[in-house]
Amino acid sequence: MCLVGGFSQSRYLQHRLKQHYESKYTFVIPQRPILSVIEGAAQLARIPSFIASRIVKCTYGTSCGKSIGYARDRPDKFSDDHINKYKYISDINNKEYVSNCFRTFVNKDEEVKVGQMVQHSYNKSQKNQKKAHAAIFCSEERDPGITNGCRCLGSIEVPFPEDFDDIKDSLFVRFYFGETIIRVTIIIKGKEYLEKEIQIKYEYGSGQSNMVE
Repeated sequence: MCLVGGFSQSRYLQHRLKQHYESKYTFVIPQRPILSVIEGAAQLARIPSFIASRIVKCTYGTSCGKSIGYARDRPDKFSDDHINKYKYISDINNKEYVSNCFRTFVNKDEEVKVGQMVQHSYNKSQKNQKKAHAAIFCSEERDPGITNGCRCLGSIEVPFPEDFDDIKDSLFVRFYFGETIIRVTIIIKGKEYLEKEIQIKYEYGSGQSNMVE
């Protein structure tokens, strides 16, 4: 039985464990138990095949626009106040939408494989929109519906190319899961803007997240 971590330095804990288990097990107690965890994490991170999957403790996604019909069909998630405040008409197809909606890439408590990629497509909302914008959010709910009340982890912007067709072309947002960070990229017309990539640090056990560029 190997004792590691800060609490395992407690003499009282060591004494009580030995009282119950020393007759069955051999105890291994490092001189600095707290450093064993750090060293182990650093060493095992260098072995790609050691961890095959992880369980995500938050729901991760982006802000998007949904059709007003979709929003009205889900009154449990989209209140009349939200619809009235955030509804807009796209001058590309003359259809009505609701903004500040949550588009899920991975749900809370869902298993993600190492290297797993999830992709969703998006369209321009207005003709005068010059940049593709993806705001990344996380939530403690499995299906938050809207981004209001969710935590914004950061955003990424990429200018639309001059030859982008507002009707025929789409942009793609990709989430790469499974590592100790989430990578988020935007692809337009097959080109991946890696210089605008966002990496989100998060802890699987606590759901705490931070964003770095």
